[in-house]
Amino acid sequence: MQTATKGLTANDYQTALDVQSACNLSGVVHSFSGVISRIWEEANALGEGTDWVNSHPICRLYSEQIAYLSGKMDYFDASKECREKAKE
Repeated sequence: MQTATKGLTANDYQTALDVQSACNLSGVVHSFSGVISRIWEEANALGEGTDWVNSHPICRLYSEQIAYLSGKMDYFDASKECREKAKE
C-alpha cells in the first residue's frame, strides 16, 4: 500500500483505469479516498486548487464508476428518501 506522502504514481493512474470494471462500491470509495490525498498533494505542489482537483482525470474516472455503481436509484427518489429519513 502506498503512503499519502509519496505523491501520485503510475500505479494510481492504472488503478483508476482498473476501477472501471469494479463492482464493489465500498472498495471503489475506499480506494478513491486513498488517492485523493495524493492528488491534493500534487495540486498544492503546483499551486492549484479545488477546480484542478475536481477535474483531475483520476477523479473523473473514480466519480464515473461511483455514479455507475450507485445509479440504480433515480437521483430525485434518493434525495426525497434521504430528506424524509433526515427528519426522523
